[in-house]
Amino acid sequence: MKKISIRLSVVLFLSGFFFSCEEKIRSSIPDCEVYIETQYDEYVKLKTYGNSVSYFRQPGVQAPAKFRYGYGGVLIYRDLNGNVRSCDLACPVEALPTVRVEINMLSAVCPECGSKFDLSWGLAAPVSGPAKESLYNYSQVFERATTIVVSN
Repeated sequence: MKKISIRLSVVLFLSGFFFSCEEKIRSSIPDCEVYIETQYDEYVKLKTYGNSVSYFRQPGVQAPAKFRYGYGGVLIYRDLNGNVRSCDLACPVEALPTVRVEINMLSAVCPECGSKFDLSWGLAAPVSGPAKESLYNYSQVFERATTIVVSN
């Protein structure tokens, strides 16, 4: 009985060691506050796979008081699985809030470094260019009655 207890203790200790050593993926894009709520017409547009809407600070344009634009802006899109996704518009290679990827259906391309990111399956993963990390993903995306909310 004592041998079983010792073995069980060793197994639990080792499994706790291996499973608690997850390395958090660090992004070159800093964590920033995000809160975006789509309008009805944008919600309707986002009902179709591959469509997207972008939000970012624009000089001279007054945004709703509660809006928070992340680091370089926020992209909301519907992937090919039908899921609504969101990521930051800042290119992780350039890591500047003013260098935003440009969207073309289900891909995003950085105008500075040429990195291309695939949005098809919701990962925003790099497929070409110097980028080694995905676009910064915002995981708190909620579909409500006639709006989509992105927050953190």
